Amino acid sequence: MILANRDRSCKRPSGWPDRVIALTGGIASGKSTVRRMLSGHIPSIDTDRLAREVVGPRKPALKELIRAFGRDILKVDRTLDRERMLDMILNDARTRRLVERIIHPRVFRQMDQALRQLAASGHDLVLVEIPLLFEVGWQDLFDYIVTVVAPDTACIERLSKRNRISRDKALRWISSQIPQEVKARRSDYVLYNRAGLEDLQIQVNRLLDLLEGRSQHLK
Repeated sequence: MILANRDRSCKRPSGWPDRVIALTGGIASGKSTVRRMLSGHIPSIDTDRLAREVVGPRKPALKELIRAFGRDILKVDRTLDRERMLDMILNDARTRRLVERIIHPRVFRQMDQALRQLAASGHDLVLVEIPLLFEVGWQDLFDYIVTVVAPDTACIERLSKRNRISRDKALRWISSQIPQEVKARRSDYVLYNRAGLEDLQIQVNRLLDLLEGRSQHLK
């Protein structure tokens, strides 16, 4: 579905590929599945993976988190206890904002470096999966925004099983993000993940046609 949200201006940094597509959506909506479906055709960057890397052992971001919250946020092996950190974020908005101020700028630098490297390697079209695109205010950096939407009940069930957490915690996690319908309205293209992988693949193929120029809409 093309939403033609082209009244927004793109403030993409110089040195990036000619077209950089942001892939976003609600948690457990199927974003990573879509990225994998596209990975054989378009190089992609996973900012969730970058976020995990920047808080790795002995990394500056982890040291800053320890200074802010103490060593109780570490597991026995001295790596970040992500489950404990998530509980803290969901229970206190000030904690969430502080964690974001520590992690997000570092993720951006990693993403920026990766995009510049891909551009230098001759890639003119790149996909970047950014779960919190609108929450962190990066939406104007990208040429187009693709949002994956799934029924809330399915997202809660998927998140609960995937992360082995209670349905209540999954609901609170989902509720901490901008609603899916709001993200969809602010996007250029929406994929609806509600009828199984085969249907989702058909939609992804249509999107790929647009991105590769076999249709006129996203040129």
